[in-house]
Amino acid sequence: MSATAEMVKKADDAVNATGYVTEKEIPELHDMAFARELADALTKSREKASEDGYIYTEPFDFVGGKISNIVWNMDKIKTRTDAEATLAADLNWQVVKPSLSEADQKEF
Repeated sequence: MSATAEMVKKADDAVNATGYVTEKEIPELHDMAFARELADALTKSREKASEDGYIYTEPFDFVGGKISNIVWNMDKIKTRTDAEATLAADLNWQVVKPSLSEADQKEF
């Protein structure tokens, strides 16, 4: 699937309003290849319009094996951790909390 002009406009509106866009606004964002394509198209569109911000996309894993992508403006959402938390809150999912096994917790 290819990012249409309508999808890029919808993503741009969301990024301008909230700093990010998720599959709630554009369901095709569940596909990483599409998410990258949309982020690239959004970057090019924003450059022509003199919009500020570095657009980035990344997939995140959540509790229950759920995976989703977020496209965000790094001037508004500064870190990966913040993007992950934003995506979790937007989709009402829980972030995976890494835990070490008992053996890995031992100090030598």
